Amino acid sequence: MQIPPQVVDLLRTGVSVIVGTRDAGLMPESTRAWGIRVAPDYKTVTIFLTEAISRKTLENLRDNGLIAISCTRPTDHVACQLKGRLRQIRPTTARDQEDSRSWHREFSQELLAIGFSPMLSEAWITEPALAADIEVTDVFHQTPGPGAGERA
Repeated sequence: MQIPPQVVDLLRTGVSVIVGTRDAGLMPESTRAWGIRVAPDYKTVTIFLTEAISRKTLENLRDNGLIAISCTRPTDHVACQLKGRLRQIRPTTARDQEDSRSWHREFSQELLAIGFSPMLSEAWITEPALAADIEVTDVFHQTPGPGAGERA
């Protein structure tokens, strides 16, 4: 499926990126991703996961490949959810690392705009990270209000 352009525009801002997976016993797991990048074809995304805090998420992805990615812009709560299937987990490239750092700067600005201290985002350990390439299978609007939960 192709991600709608308005959702791509949202994902290119400093959105909060929360990843949900599940294990074989249907036990849920969530973690924070340190950035999201949309592929030029709008059909896949790459997220960046710190192995130290994402071990169970990575294990679940390797086991069943299923993922839900919730993205919310802190300053206005515009939100979406992507559902998908893992294509691969791989070491980050120099481009991945720069994209993750760029996202971190933008997300930090979003948090500053709503009153969080810069010390919060400065304390996050976002590297070393792994890249997870995800084939998007569904997209939902999650902004609070009419239309929340509908397919994008």
